[in-house]
Amino acid sequence: MFHPSTIETDTLCWSDNGHLTRRLWRKVSCLLFGHKVSNVAFEAMQGSAKHCSCGADYLGTHEETRVSHTVSCFVFGHRYKQIAVRSEHNEYVCVQCGHPLLFKLGRDPYSNREAFTKKVRYLCNLFGHKVHLVTSRHGFHEYACDCGHSFLKPEPGRNEVKHPPVCLFAGHFLNFTERRGSYDEYLCRNCGHTFYFTATI
Repeated sequence: MFHPSTIETDTLCWSDNGHLTRRLWRKVSCLLFGHKVSNVAFEAMQGSAKHCSCGADYLGTHEETRVSHTVSCFVFGHRYKQIAVRSEHNEYVCVQCGHPLLFKLGRDPYSNREAFTKKVRYLCNLFGHKVHLVTSRHGFHEYACDCGHSFLKPEPGRNEVKHPPVCLFAGHFLNFTERRGSYDEYLCRNCGHTFYFTATI
């Protein structure tokens, strides 16, 4: 016999279980690899707190947050837009993962574009970035590679920066530094990598 109410109840239970399974997987994934970040998601959020798809509030100004790599950006390229000109450098940010770029004025291959896609320079990731000093701020020295990758490091006079294995395998451990325009800047304590995430109000 056909029982509409039974089918309706079974479907509802299946739907709830599917939702719970997805939420549980997100929590496990964040625990293993770090929280997901997305400037697209941050722009749509209401309120001052940022929250991950696993349900956790994160990226507070007085707490450390472990974040995972955005694999799509690493494999297919970052999508950048310009956000500033400072210290004789053009500054860009990835509209998805918040990865910044700094290029010297006069040596910027993207200076005539409002937006562009750029892949990671894998040789720099493997063997290290040859860097120059951009500026000093907040007790740190900011460096940039000719590939555009920037770092904040406590040591002066550096000409090379390498990515430590811990960041490759465990993700980045981020702490808030300051608000820069419409973005909140965060710094990885292990490698000096910075990220710009859309400020939530």
